[in-house]
Amino acid sequence: MNFQRKKQGYLIISPATKTILKKTKKRWQEYLDKTFAGKKVKDFPEYQNAAVKSIETLIKNWQSPAGAIKHDGIVPSMSYKWFMGMWGWDSWKADVALADFHPDLAKNNLRALFDYQIDSDDDVRPQDKGAIIDAIFYNQDSSRGGEGGNWNERNSKPPLSAWAVWEIYKETNDKKFLKEMYPKLMDYHRWWYANRDHDNNGVAEYGSMVSDANWKTDESGKVIKDGNKNPKLDEEAVIEAAAWESGMDNATRFDKEGSGKNDVGVKVFENKRDGEVVGYSINQESVDLNSYLYAEKGFLKLMAAELGKNEDEKKLTDDASKLKKYIQENMYDKRTGYFYDLQINDDGSKTKLLVNRGKGTEGWLPLWANVATDKQAKSVKDHMMDEGKFNTYLPFPTASKDNEKFNPDTYWRGPVWLDQALFGVEALQNYGFDREATEATKKAI
Repeated sequence: MNFQRKKQGYLIISPATKTILKKTKKRWQEYLDKTFAGKKVKDFPEYQNAAVKSIETLIKNWQSPAGAIKHDGIVPSMSYKWFMGMWGWDSWKADVALADFHPDLAKNNLRALFDYQIDSDDDVRPQDKGAIIDAIFYNQDSSRGGEGGNWNERNSKPPLSAWAVWEIYKETNDKKFLKEMYPKLMDYHRWWYANRDHDNNGVAEYGSMVSDANWKTDESGKVIKDGNKNPKLDEEAVIEAAAWESGMDNATRFDKEGSGKNDVGVKVFENKRDGEVVGYSINQESVDLNSYLYAEKGFLKLMAAELGKNEDEKKLTDDASKLKKYIQENMYDKRTGYFYDLQINDDGSKTKLLVNRGKGTEGWLPLWANVATDKQAKSVKDHMMDEGKFNTYLPFPTASKDNEKFNPDTYWRGPVWLDQALFGVEALQNYGFDREATEATKKAI
């Protein structure tokens, strides 16, 4: 800035700098005015302060385009070098918040990830057409000529981008933006079923792309090959990528050894197209992933209606109806009254509901996505509000307190992640449990 200093130590601010400061103050005030417009916030100053803090955090984590990142956007943290990039679902959650007060930034934040959506003519993984990769950083992955960092093309992230686009559209009515994003969102949605649905039953699994990081290596880092001179698959590396793809990196449901009687543990399946491996799935249809995909079908259906895509609208409606029935009938345990992942065998002919691995936040995602029945939702609500399970001092931990592997200090095995807590609150609201939702919100604040 164009500051000048007097001998006495006073600052003289130039007219140009005064103009900048005035514009900056106006910009921040507009963030607040848009956020609080029409809302009864004066009666709840503690929530108003929390909202202001959230706005400050989002804006302070705003990064300009640089290096491989082509659009400005929000990074998860400014205080730790490994978080100075953009991840799919982190960005899309930020976009839902930004839509209220800075939709233009939300649009660019979305574009930053979609700038690297895989095309059919991609020179590394054309079989992944439509996929959105896990994370992008200033330095691109060495497989594409850069120096690495946290750049990751081995897996994707839970599909929440259509939710973000629809929230932005509701705020802006920007049909041009909707037209820009819709075909990209549809390609991403189709990718899940082309590359992550092992038995082709319309129900997806977490997994991994084909990647050099999935090969076994010796002590010197050299790839180990089989008798046919093909690289040997490292199943643990694929399971790691699948857990990363879920966003819940070390959740108890992804422990390779499994838990309890008749649990074969986490296995890896090859997904093939025309005889070629196009990716890998783990042997479980995850309830959170398919709840997200159900919700995504709903948002895409709304977009299709806005854009006059009648055939898409009908197909999305039909597919959503089938998936809803499947989740209700196959991923809910009547005895314990909760939703779980479903273990499958190679051809999908045998399944096991993974009640034995304990309850986690994934179990209330069907309520967030409006896919549960009223009876199922009530039972899930009872678990959520039980102080011996999820209604802890800070509510809605990532694993229930009655999960034998619960640990309040270990990442996704007990600590509270506020995105999952938010989904929990909205899940309760979706089924009319407003008192419980308010109680949990006040407790968290």
